Amino acid sequence: MQKFKLKSKNIPCNTGRNFLKNTLYGCLAVFSFFSVNLFAQNQISGAEYPSAPDYDKIFREINTDTSPYFYPELFSRYQAGDTTLNLEDYRHLYYGYSFSSDYQPLQKRIYSDSLALVLSQNKDSLMLSPELFREVERLCLLSLQSEPFSMNFTNFLTYIYQMSGETELAKRYSYQLKMIKQAIMSSGTGLSDKSPWHVLYRSDMLDLLASLKARPSKRIYVTAQIEYFHLPVKNGDARGYYFNTGRIFSVPLQENLKIENTQPKRRFEFNPYQNPRSSKYIKDLKY
Repeated sequence: MQKFKLKSKNIPCNTGRNFLKNTLYGCLAVFSFFSVNLFAQNQISGAEYPSAPDYDKIFREINTDTSPYFYPELFSRYQAGDTTLNLEDYRHLYYGYSFSSDYQPLQKRIYSDSLALVLSQNKDSLMLSPELFREVERLCLLSLQSEPFSMNFTNFLTYIYQMSGETELAKRYSYQLKMIKQAIMSSGTGLSDKSPWHVLYRSDMLDLLASLKARPSKRIYVTAQIEYFHLPVKNGDARGYYFNTGRIFSVPLQENLKIENTQPKRRFEFNPYQNPRSSKYIKDLKY
């Protein structure tokens, strides 16, 4: 059997795409009540969890054709909607995807503008209009081809199939939604910079926060890899959540951003996010 060839490797929205970011975030929070039972258990149990992903071990296991985590077979089961896949399977699926040449976390989402245009036609602030179901479904399915573990798009599909009475498809995507969330939450407690939740996309942070019904007021860049979202009101016992975004920058920037840099090089630059005295160190979130 031929081995799956892997390699190690959401661009911040500009003004024209803020609508999409805000709309999708809001819809995730509103529509997720259909799978609220899936989000009831926020703490992952088991002696081995929480634990940060061991990327070296994951790489070996998903490239070994005799391994139960051999990626081509595991990913095929995921795409087929296999609901027997367990938490460890999903940890290998989610974090293992970062070795794929298709993993481009800083690339602009291809169908973001199209989806934003469709959602702008929605007249109900609390529900997605039924006449938009099929077009949103089409765009979400296309989006999942390049970002197969997006909680946002998976949540949209769960909602659409639930509302249209397609029960089996709703169960399939709601299970995937639950397990993707659990895979991320099994990577840490999220309550300290020593045990953050590890994510592969920046959008995963807001998606996870939305599923927890957490509304952060500030984002603090603790280190180059750790971000902290402060909550003005406690969410249970949590005053905020920590995320590790280091995997996003694990490949050269030019491989993710196919944009020619026309700006002249500077001799010296500093990162304002690493300067505690900078007003940019703490950044207010816009919803």
